[in-house]
Amino acid sequence: MRSKIIGGILVGALTLSGCAGIPTSSQVYFGEVISEDTSTQFVRVIARPPNRNMSPEEIVRGFLDACADPSENYGIARQYLAVESAEIWNPLTGIEIYESSTIEVAGDSTNLTLGASKLGTISDTGRYQSGDPGGKISKSFGLAKDPGGQWRISNLSDGILLSSGDVDRSFRSFPIYFFKTDLTSLITDSLLVPVSNSGAATSLVRSLLEGPSAYLSPVATSAFPVGTTLTYGSVPILNGIAQVDLSKEILGANEVTRRALSAQLVWTLSALANVSAVQISVSGQPFVLSNLGSLQTIQDWQSLSPLPNPDLIKLNVIRNENIFSVDGEIETLKFVSLAPLAFVSANPDDTIVATVSADRKSLQVTRASESQFRLVAQGDEISKPTWDRDGNIYFSDFGQGVREVTSDGSLRVVAVDVTTLGTSEQVKQVAVSSDGVRVAVVLSDGTQDVIAVGAIFKTADETRIIGLHRIERSITSVRDIAWSTPTSIAVLGSDESTSELLFDVSLLDGKSQLFSTPIGAQQIWVGGTGKLFISAVDGSNQLVYEQSFGSWAQVTSGIGGYFSR
Repeated sequence: MRSKIIGGILVGALTLSGCAGIPTSSQVYFGEVISEDTSTQFVRVIARPPNRNMSPEEIVRGFLDACADPSENYGIARQYLAVESAEIWNPLTGIEIYESSTIEVAGDSTNLTLGASKLGTISDTGRYQSGDPGGKISKSFGLAKDPGGQWRISNLSDGILLSSGDVDRSFRSFPIYFFKTDLTSLITDSLLVPVSNSGAATSLVRSLLEGPSAYLSPVATSAFPVGTTLTYGSVPILNGIAQVDLSKEILGANEVTRRALSAQLVWTLSALANVSAVQISVSGQPFVLSNLGSLQTIQDWQSLSPLPNPDLIKLNVIRNENIFSVDGEIETLKFVSLAPLAFVSANPDDTIVATVSADRKSLQVTRASESQFRLVAQGDEISKPTWDRDGNIYFSDFGQGVREVTSDGSLRVVAVDVTTLGTSEQVKQVAVSSDGVRVAVVLSDGTQDVIAVGAIFKTADETRIIGLHRIERSITSVRDIAWSTPTSIAVLGSDESTSELLFDVSLLDGKSQLFSTPIGAQQIWVGGTGKLFISAVDGSNQLVYEQSFGSWAQVTSGIGGYFSR
């Protein structure tokens, strides 16, 4: 199945890509701009076959260049290969992304090696993963002369190399939606879709049928019955209606499963600007759901939204031991703690508040209807608390690991599968996404901070954070993080320039938008409508700012906060 998916993602897809520097003897020629709809506009790259008497390095570079033209199963690229190699080379195993300014080709005539800085990878199913700082790509090419005396590549590895510029031109990023294993709520995954004449809608649905990313697979599922395919191999969009015709495997699904797979399709395809509704059929016959028409929209499945609660718009801030609600010029005292506070957060229902004392040694909770805080955990350096959708609280105690306060009030250790990124004790912050399953983690070895994303895996006996993977490679120091959207993370921190910045890191492709921050920025939080706030300490002033068109406007005083109804 994976080889078929990569065919949809790579074959006929890498239409703007180039794999390396362009030799003067084998230039790239651009064909006409083809436009199916707004999601499939692309400029087709037409590669040139090898010329006579090309040197070994020219053959390698020409081959890499020809990888940009996937027509006829990379027919032009295969002309740079010896006959036997052309028959067995498989370009559909994934993509390695490199920094074009670092590429070098070295070696002798029969054995050349290409080296470059590695930026990341795109899997055969379109999932991006950032590379580690300092990572390298090294690919060897064996060469030999054919019977006509022309150099050809006789030995190479499978897959494709693309520069970051190639990826920027060749792919678009989208969220894609799966379910928790109990089919109760949606989980956001991410996908890079090639800009091609096969269409983004087709690629998105094929990836839905393939299933979630590897790191999410233990906690997420697709509602589609095993073996489900697109009946006609594509998803046409006519007058804003995405027409999805599925194979007969759907007929055996019950109503719960049918409704779940419908929600997946509608939420996923609605991310396309040219889709206003989705029409589902099975082998040409109408797909009937009770209480729903033939054209489904995202409003039909709003109850399953994995997005933040849009009703959480009222700003609440900490001032010493007090928590105030701020509504314009009207301020209302909501809670009073026994000691000054550093952090505060509320559960998704806005019924319980968790706070951390200013010395970061105590975690307390209280209900919105109560006035008395209750101690639930103690530690040495407790982080900002974060909640899942079931009312469980997560926090790190730096040097000790991650802890969970379950909804029944019990405290337990959270195991963290950090592998090469660090140790569980090096986790200094956790932030659960709005879908309640994915989690962002900051690890620190005391010198370098790393931001990673994983998933929360729970059983009756344990909770684990699994599948942690780095999401970017330039940030060296992190002060605070928050999910700015379901597919991006806002980071207060600095890079090698040591400048304090706000990085908005996309999980879709690993790229960051950079913004300046108020002087002394300390904490960041985001409301249900996406409003971004920062608290800053400037001398004796503790101020709260709202982001507005890229700049920051002071709104009140305080050292941290959250949003409520």
